[in-house]
Amino acid sequence: MIRQSNPAARLRFSRIDSERFAPSSAAGAAVPSRSSQGAVLVLRVRGRVIVVDEAGIDWIDGAGNYVRLHIGRERHRVRGTLKDLEGVLPPRFVRSHRSTILNLAAVHEFVRTPFGDLVALLRTGDRVTVGRTYRRQVEAAFAVRL
Repeated sequence: MIRQSNPAARLRFSRIDSERFAPSSAAGAAVPSRSSQGAVLVLRVRGRVIVVDEAGIDWIDGAGNYVRLHIGRERHRVRGTLKDLEGVLPPRFVRSHRSTILNLAAVHEFVRTPFGDLVALLRTGDRVTVGRTYRRQVEAAFAVRL
């Protein structure tokens, strides 16, 4: 018997809108409600389930079959690929390199190097390179030529 694989069952992250994430009436005051109106990502990491506010994600980098979410000074490594995560995230996240995804709200400024490369400076002080292949996508997201 050949078993069909279900790609959705292998994902270690899922996106939930905040309206669906509201605590049930049975939980009462035991579960605090989230004050943010954005969506959340549910991450499955080493037997734990971590709930991350989507707006707090600054950038995401990947290495093989793992992705690492940078949220302020926190880092969460989750098994999965950037391509899978890119399909879950909203349009405010844009691919900036073959191994990175940027949150547009986290970008503070862009700096051009003497060699013509583009570097995004984030609100946390992190520097993320924008690849030449993905520069047009970043320009389209900001509706400006960089």
